[in-house]
Amino acid sequence: MPPATGKERDESGRPKAMRMQDDETGSGADPGAPDVVSSGPPEVLGDGQSEGEPEARPRRRGRMVVYAVVVLAAAGLGSAAAIGLTSNNGTPATGVSSHQVPGPQNNVANGHSLRTAAVAAKVDPGVVDIDASIAYSGGTSSEGTGMVISRDGLILTNNHVINGSNDIRVRLVMAGAKRYVATVVGYDATQDVALLKISGAPNLQPVSVGNSSQVAVGTAVVALGNAEGQGGRPRAAAGTIDSLNKTISPTDESTGDTETLHNMLQTNADIVSGDSGGPLANAAGQVIGMTTANASSSQSSSSVLGYAIPINTALAVAHQIAAGQQGGTVQIGVPGFLGVLVPQSRSSNPQQQAAQQRQQEQQQSQQGSGPGAGDGNGPGGDGTACANDNSDTSVPATIAPATRGALVDGVLCGTPAAKAGLVSGDVITTVDGQPVTTPGSLTKTMEGFRPGNQVTLGWQTPNGQHQTGRIFLAAAPAK
Repeated sequence: MPPATGKERDESGRPKAMRMQDDETGSGADPGAPDVVSSGPPEVLGDGQSEGEPEARPRRRGRMVVYAVVVLAAAGLGSAAAIGLTSNNGTPATGVSSHQVPGPQNNVANGHSLRTAAVAAKVDPGVVDIDASIAYSGGTSSEGTGMVISRDGLILTNNHVINGSNDIRVRLVMAGAKRYVATVVGYDATQDVALLKISGAPNLQPVSVGNSSQVAVGTAVVALGNAEGQGGRPRAAAGTIDSLNKTISPTDESTGDTETLHNMLQTNADIVSGDSGGPLANAAGQVIGMTTANASSSQSSSSVLGYAIPINTALAVAHQIAAGQQGGTVQIGVPGFLGVLVPQSRSSNPQQQAAQQRQQEQQQSQQGSGPGAGDGNGPGGDGTACANDNSDTSVPATIAPATRGALVDGVLCGTPAAKAGLVSGDVITTVDGQPVTTPGSLTKTMEGFRPGNQVTLGWQTPNGQHQTGRIFLAAAPAK
């Protein structure tokens, strides 16, 4: 079962990377008491119609996600799940309308020969570099790509580019070094689509969109993006569409979770880490797909497969988000959040949750992928110290005697939970009078709240005292 709220990570390494990297740095929490965010670990995909074998390569700067055809390798932010990270993207962007999202247009390439430089010259003004950082993750950050789709500042990108972020900066690649703070209008993690908004950027030039339903095998294309996170003018990679309607299922190596993307465009264009969220354009400079993943073919080490979400699909999701129609898998804005770390456990018994978490940490330590079992002496261990980092925690040596609830493995510094006085070893037992039975039930409950909402939290301390507090929820990172 996925952690109660989560460690997010994003960016992809070149080999079979379906999701590329991203993040965003934290912003302020809402005033008041603790805030819980329910965001689980990155979603992963098992293997579908994938051609390649995963080869995970180290990613740039810290946390990493190899969104691979077969493997989605995410560098976890600690063994405990983050129930709350702060974000300045607390509410849906104002002044956003579905009328700002373009619809598909007929393709006009007409099979003409591809001139890569001409396509790049047409598309580049609408391409942006996305630089995101994650709070409580040791200062890690990652880079991706986005596309301007309206003169009002709407930007389309992959959800995994912003997954877990709380400070997103956007730079127009053809307009100098100035960066703009981006707000999360909404996202659909299942379809890997996100819509951002920037304000104050002059003379925005939206990309020209085509119609992915008119794309055929053999269509010449150019992929443009923030290759390897280097920034600057997008690197252009020419190729063709060599397959349609592909199903790909990457797996998150850090959690084992899986998720599947359907109806993808497959191309032999040389897509690399950092291109995620960027345009895949036809010979006329019309965007017919959004670059999302790559994979090295198992048949040849030099053969590369790239995957893009059809632009019709991405725009349909963006249209729903801009219309404010939350439902299904579409999230408008970001949910509310608390700021505690909880075990990855299905058990309702806090003692069992602690035992399972220690076992997981021991296994990670033996595999060299984690800090090892906690002794209760560090931040998030037995005591009052808060944690500055998602991974800077250990299982508390002493926990509340509650027989049911969600064990607090750690409390993130500066969050509503820390302000309310929660400490490692507490057990959260109720939210607004409703019982919390497991870490997962806490996460599920918190998903129903928005930033700024007040909740009444009940918890038991390690010395057996029952505490109740009214807590203002902060803004969570995108899930």
